Amino acid sequence: MTAEQNGSLPPEEQDTVMVYFNPEFIQSLADLSNQRQRNFRDLLDAARDGDLDAACQLGQHYCRGSDGAPKDEEAGFFWLSKAAEGDHIAAQYSLGMCWLRGVGTEKNPEKGAELLAGAAEQGYLPAVCELGLCYELGAGVEMDKMKAAELYREAAEQDFAPAQCNLGFFYYRGIGVEEDDRQAAMWFAKAAQQGYARAQMLMGECFENGYGVERDPEKALALYRASHEQGYEAATCALGVCYDRGIGVEEDHEKAAQLYIDSAKEGYPRGQYMVGQCYEYGHGLEKDEKKAAEYYRLAHESGFPPGTCALGLCYETAMGVEEDKEKAAALYRQAAEAGHAPSQCNLGFCYYQGIGVEEDNSEAVKWFLRAAEQEYPRALQLLGECYDFGYGVEKDAVRAAQLYAAANEKNHAPAATALGLCYELGRGVEKDLHKAVELYRKAAEAGDVRGQCNLGYCCYQGIGTEVDDAEAARWFAAAAERGYPRAQFLLGQCREFGYGVEKDMNAALDLYRSAWEKGHAPAAAALGLCYEQGKGVEQDKARAVEYYTLGAKAGDARAQCNLGFCYYQGIGTEMNDAEAAKWFERAVQQDYPRAQQLLGECYENGYGVERDLQRAFRLYQKSHENGHLPGTCSLGLCYEAGVGVEADPARAVELYRQAAERGYPRAQCNLGFCYYRGIGVEEDNDQAFAWFTRAAEDGFARAQQLLGECYENGYGTEVDLTRAFQLYQAAHKQGYSPATCALGVCYEFGDGVAEDKAKAAALYLQAARAGNVRAQCNYGYCCYRGIGVEENNSEAVKWFTRAAGAGSSRAQMLLGECYENGYGVEADPQKAFQLYQQAHEGGSSAGTCSLGLCYELGTGVEADKEKAAQLYRQAAEAGNARAQCNLAFFYYHGIAVEEDNAQAFYWFSQSAEKEYHRAEFFLGECYENGYGVTADPAKAVEYYTRAHRGGRSDGTFALASCYEKGVGVKADPAKALALYQEAAQRGHKEAGEAVKRLSGKKKRRFPWQRK
Repeated sequence: MTAEQNGSLPPEEQDTVMVYFNPEFIQSLADLSNQRQRNFRDLLDAARDGDLDAACQLGQHYCRGSDGAPKDEEAGFFWLSKAAEGDHIAAQYSLGMCWLRGVGTEKNPEKGAELLAGAAEQGYLPAVCELGLCYELGAGVEMDKMKAAELYREAAEQDFAPAQCNLGFFYYRGIGVEEDDRQAAMWFAKAAQQGYARAQMLMGECFENGYGVERDPEKALALYRASHEQGYEAATCALGVCYDRGIGVEEDHEKAAQLYIDSAKEGYPRGQYMVGQCYEYGHGLEKDEKKAAEYYRLAHESGFPPGTCALGLCYETAMGVEEDKEKAAALYRQAAEAGHAPSQCNLGFCYYQGIGVEEDNSEAVKWFLRAAEQEYPRALQLLGECYDFGYGVEKDAVRAAQLYAAANEKNHAPAATALGLCYELGRGVEKDLHKAVELYRKAAEAGDVRGQCNLGYCCYQGIGTEVDDAEAARWFAAAAERGYPRAQFLLGQCREFGYGVEKDMNAALDLYRSAWEKGHAPAAAALGLCYEQGKGVEQDKARAVEYYTLGAKAGDARAQCNLGFCYYQGIGTEMNDAEAAKWFERAVQQDYPRAQQLLGECYENGYGVERDLQRAFRLYQKSHENGHLPGTCSLGLCYEAGVGVEADPARAVELYRQAAERGYPRAQCNLGFCYYRGIGVEEDNDQAFAWFTRAAEDGFARAQQLLGECYENGYGTEVDLTRAFQLYQAAHKQGYSPATCALGVCYEFGDGVAEDKAKAAALYLQAARAGNVRAQCNYGYCCYRGIGVEENNSEAVKWFTRAAGAGSSRAQMLLGECYENGYGVEADPQKAFQLYQQAHEGGSSAGTCSLGLCYELGTGVEADKEKAAQLYRQAAEAGNARAQCNLAFFYYHGIAVEEDNAQAFYWFSQSAEKEYHRAEFFLGECYENGYGVTADPAKAVEYYTRAHRGGRSDGTFALASCYEKGVGVKADPAKALALYQEAAQRGHKEAGEAVKRLSGKKKRRFPWQRK
């Protein structure tokens, strides 16, 4: 509230300090005929003898209590009346002043003005000047500023110094005349040359500020000093300001304070106020808030609005007095109603924030507007806020920007910051990030903490300027040192991650704590994350939830989202989807993109809310629009799978690519999968491999597993089972169950690692328990076949049932086998048929084949060979070896199809290539007998051998027959016998007879020996 210049005195103060009555000059005129009277008694005697000059002079002495006369205003009024009755012009003037001021008589301004008018008509210059003041103030006459100016001019043109000064002041303030600093300075100069103290002071202001004359601080100082030496308190105070600010003289705060004290002792209110400032800030005097408040009170009691305002601030902030916000508001109101702009602004702010009064934005706007009309910069800025956010007025971003700009032109630093934000966001002005930075820098260099923080943030994020973490940290530090909580929080981030400063987690935590203690909600979220992750503190997830809760309740969107995520995942608290959704929703209401994506998940899956795919889609879309890469990826998945929107694989790919190219691993993986499966793009294993690699390098588990598949199968790269195993293992360590299952397959078959069936089974069980359907089926199969575990059909059924219920067509097919054959469950052909049908509908070629066998044999359904043939063909064309063999058998024997050995040979060949041993046996028969192919005994032996080695008893028997007869091999009865014996052991019915025949236990009977 310190006045920046001496010219900042308000008009009402100037009125209160005007001196229109120069006693010395008046006395010299009244004393022309009485120069020989030397004492009061002589003067009294002369007055009693009827000497009008003596009577006038005696009255003045009584009024003042001077020259030996006791102060007796009534006696003074009496003698002035006597002289005035005798038409003594000076007495008429003085008596008029008594009536105006109520000196020695009851106050009667009209009577006073009448007497002054009479003296003025006689050309008495003091009366002319004083009558002008009556018209200026409306004292005893109707107010008439132009009439006042005419009277001042009349006396001024006759070189009457007080009138010259008053006329100059009219030009200075544009009162009754057009404002004209040159005219003002001219009249001040004329009066100052006559040694008139007030004119000297005002002329000093002109030289100090360059009003109507060229600026000259030294001349200003000399004029203030001259006026001060005449005891003019306003000049004494102005001289103090010169010493305070180094205007025309070297700064000397102690000297300034003493001059302020001198003027204050004389009751000069501005001086009292300035002494208060010195005590408040320790400027030239030892800081003493209590004394500051005492001096502000003196200034207030003297009717000086800045003092009233300062005293109000003391009560508001408990500076030197006990806090009393209601008293503060009352003082602001008193000064505000007197037209004091800072008080109007402060009163508005009380209504704005509910300080000492009920919060009332409309009332706040009213007072901000009054102060703004006086171009008070803080009021312009605060009024701009009201228009910016619609507080108490209709929202108007353009008007807000205009008000910020007006305040900025007056170098109000907070307004520069506010205007910078307008340019940054394009709110009320055309977006211009460089202009925003320019304004933030102006505010920052002027010491505005918000501007410093905003400038730091621009450097931090590269908004309108190059990214410069060191510069960001410097500005954050500047604002943080002054306790600005957002800057403390952001500097904490710099300290946490080493952005622009040395990494220091302890310093980061201190900054976060300090910011949170000041109520900066994002700091609570930061502290929560430190406790959640154990960064700089011992990990304590429950404590993290406490901080997230504090920040969430304080309205911080990040804290709300993090708290929701803790409930979503059961981190530091019980899992609670409804509570998670509630906090996600609150963050969504603040347009927080991560929460939009997570709440989308809730609506997509019905977690804590009723399932709503359209709402999920809209939330993902909003998150994507806000630049949140997981939201973009989730939106892509909606388009891929048709979740809440019509499926559009090409749009899905487009979205995945957007997020993938910006480095989001999940999107990279999804984009790779689109190339892997040809979803929305041409299938391209090279592209799939490239995107899986990028995501896997970031440790994304699904990508590691899929990249492992590429290495396992040579998709987009060379086969490398060891690398595949390593990738599966890396994803498995992250708890990714599909990789755990894939790792089990590696151990089961020895792919990239030493075979270990027990390890495989253990991994399948781990993934199965985690809900992985493939692993549930695989572990069931281990139990079914006794692979790495004891054979246990009941356990197999349990896991097949789980996987089948989750839609695994392989599990449905295998569970069907269990129901068909009564493995681990009571046999139920109808149930088996239903399961095979589910597997077939789920795209399992094995299920289709088993369903075909049901129709062939009438298992759980009425037999239908043609239907069986159709199903075999469908599965055979899908590459199922068993179905290919069964279809070939139908052609071989003409079952529901025309017998066709060529077709039979073709399908047996297809199946045999897959090492299906039954097909190998029949293919051997084809080669032995020339069915559908040129006979080739050697080939027949080859396929019989393969079938034999595959455990087929019919293959073993056929191979034995070849060795017995020498078909395709050299006859070898011993070899044949051994093979017959092996076939018999495998349950081949005819093999026993052959064994007896070759071992001589059964003699051949000749035809004539038979009965």
